[in-house]
Amino acid sequence: MRRQAVGGQGDVLVAVFPLEGGGAACLQLQDEGPLRRGGVYLLAEDDPAAPGVAPRFEELFGELAAKAAEPPLRAGLERLLREGQAAAAATRPRLDPTALERLLEVGRAAARLDRDRARPAPGALSVEATVVACTLIFVSEEERYPRPRFRGSLVALETLLEVLGATGGAAAGRSPARASGEPAPGGGAGGLVDSQS
Repeated sequence: MRRQAVGGQGDVLVAVFPLEGGGAACLQLQDEGPLRRGGVYLLAEDDPAAPGVAPRFEELFGELAAKAAEPPLRAGLERLLREGQAAAAATRPRLDPTALERLLEVGRAAARLDRDRARPAPGALSVEATVVACTLIFVSEEERYPRPRFRGSLVALETLLEVLGATGGAAAGRSPARASGEPAPGGGAGGLVDSQS
């Protein structure tokens, strides 16, 4: 845990997940000013002063769609997103060492997929950064939309799998978020993790 600079908003308390390919992903641990706990930030450098950037859903959709153009990679991404969601669900009711290790293993598995690939183009995310960001979003969604009243991070998982082309269409042509009656995950102006209560 540490205080981390986030783009133009000062600094916030985060859990840091260093990325093998460089940089880090962070999960905001408490509400601070206008920033709600559960915010996800990516860092180009693993440095408390490096400004964390909250990726937007549209950016992750684009990253997943581009990577899904490679069928073997698409299959690996689908598996890792499912494992990331399961690991995130295991963080409730509290994040213990076993649950933390499951989250870290998803990141390590994603980093292994990167080892056989060329470095991403400038501005693009690695497989590792994409999967770890999605996994931390799942952790946030589990807390914000607790079961049994809501479906935790399942709505976010279904949405991301649809982008990969890994699942069928949603009910009556609506997105899984709207079909289930739950708020859509992400989409807030600040990044992937939504700003609703």
